[in-house]
Amino acid sequence: MQRIPNEYNDKFRSIDAKLLQLFCERKALANGKRYFPSKEIMQQWAITYDLDIPQISWLLHSLNEGRHSVVPDEPGELINVLPVMQKSVVNGFRYVLTHAMQHQNGSIVFLEIEHLSTNENIGHIRPHLLLEVTGKQQYSVRRNGTHGGGGQTQVRFLVTPRLPDPIQEVQFALIPYAIPMESPPKEVILDQEIRFGGANPA
Repeated sequence: MQRIPNEYNDKFRSIDAKLLQLFCERKALANGKRYFPSKEIMQQWAITYDLDIPQISWLLHSLNEGRHSVVPDEPGELINVLPVMQKSVVNGFRYVLTHAMQHQNGSIVFLEIEHLSTNENIGHIRPHLLLEVTGKQQYSVRRNGTHGGGGQTQVRFLVTPRLPDPIQEVQFALIPYAIPMESPPKEVILDQEIRFGGANPA
């Protein structure tokens, strides 16, 4: 096996050193608290630096994650189902937080998104969004899967620690969020003849 060439040079080293220095300065200044700019500030930065707002939001959200924000790999045993049913309609799309599956290690919150116009076929929806949970304690959230089509999609979020019951103790919001170098989903085309009850062609 050949080693993959690494074209790292002094220019990248200088930039990375500055990033690490700024990261340490911001971490020390924040002292464990979350600080997030307003929508207006992010819009200004998006124009200045030619970046999408979801990408800026991803970076700042990552910086705000504390060292104690450990999200488990598995939610654990299912305990109960907690109804949420919070709705909002923005720019022709309906967003519904339907319910939360309460597991031992956290909650899986389900978001349904529907395009309300029946006169336009928009195809596949790609939500660059992350759930934000605000309450008496700090919550960590990560995407836990997406599927859908035909103007509808469902997004799952893993929230830790587990959401409180009653759910009125917390507030929910959706914020822009997209990993800058995230690879597009792989497309698999199935176009072979399929026969049932008999032999299929090789």
